[in-house]
Amino acid sequence: MEKKIKRYDFDRISGRMAQKFGSIRRGEEDAHTLTLFCMESNLLKLHREDKKRDSRRAVEAIHICLLTIDGYLTDTTYDMDAFLSEENKAMARGLLMSFDPFTNEEIKHALGEERFGSADAMESYFEEPVKCLLRLEKSVEMWLKARGKDGYFQYIEDLMGDIVKKDTKMEFAVPAELPDNAESQK
Repeated sequence: MEKKIKRYDFDRISGRMAQKFGSIRRGEEDAHTLTLFCMESNLLKLHREDKKRDSRRAVEAIHICLLTIDGYLTDTTYDMDAFLSEENKAMARGLLMSFDPFTNEEIKHALGEERFGSADAMESYFEEPVKCLLRLEKSVEMWLKARGKDGYFQYIEDLMGDIVKKDTKMEFAVPAELPDNAESQK
């Protein structure tokens, strides 16, 4: 099924996904470090490459990713053309490359073709990336308000810029173990 996205849907996807999956509270990020690092380093690399890819575009990219995941889970193709720009599309792709087996062939290969034998297995897999995207959005919005359009990237550059490679290779993470309900699908 294809659905045209309206501004309301685009802006409200974070709340819908937080209701469904929950969120990471401030101070609880340590358990999600690997996924968050891959997402943030990919965003930083893309920002370094083109300064038009700023904090506002990062928030839009997060919404694009959340809608993409929601589409996978509901078997819906969203028409987001009205909200896409070269900048937010590049950032959304970088975020998806960090966790999405439908975007990143290396992840698909590492997980195995049969990984998503059921809707529950797919939902279970995407829980971690969704929670990390939601936490990342909160961080980007906070630094956007505090320091302006490049605020988040100034913060990330100061925090971890020296350990993020200066290349354009997108980082990704694959879970070391499968969740219980996904494991039974193998």
